[in-house]
Amino acid sequence: MDSNDPADDPDRWQFTVRSVTCGKPLAPAVMAHAAESIGSPTPTPTPEAGKQFCVVAIDALNVGKSEAVWNADDSVSLNVGDTRYTPSDEDADYALDYAQYYADKGQTGPTFGRNPGSRGPAHGVYQIPTGQQPTSIWVTGSAITSIDGVEPGYLVLLK
Repeated sequence: MDSNDPADDPDRWQFTVRSVTCGKPLAPAVMAHAAESIGSPTPTPTPEAGKQFCVVAIDALNVGKSEAVWNADDSVSLNVGDTRYTPSDEDADYALDYAQYYADKGQTGPTFGRNPGSRGPAHGVYQIPTGQQPTSIWVTGSAITSIDGVEPGYLVLLK
């Protein structure tokens, strides 16, 4: 999917949802890397009471005409039926841990900028009620705005 009309914005992305994993702890290797980078042990992340973590893994390809930066924090929501979940500030910090982990492994993602024709992994971390499964993902473009109603974007149905 393309995030914007090329006539309107030189920053364009093509996204592929690779996986949505719910009900499991955040990746131990990512969390260990985050603790190592700050030089002190950190507690294992736990979701809010009655909720579970869901991690959305996205492959992002810059199909624009210049270097661009993108992350899922402000652009992607995870939906259970007609209920929309977005990342909290803490969830966004966990997503940044994923971005740093993959960048340090040589797989720089759009969080740190990608040149035209370059791709990389992006992750979104969400908390939804325990036992529920997401049904869709809503992806918006940072340059897309709405005055009233639903923000324009792309709906990805999950199986």
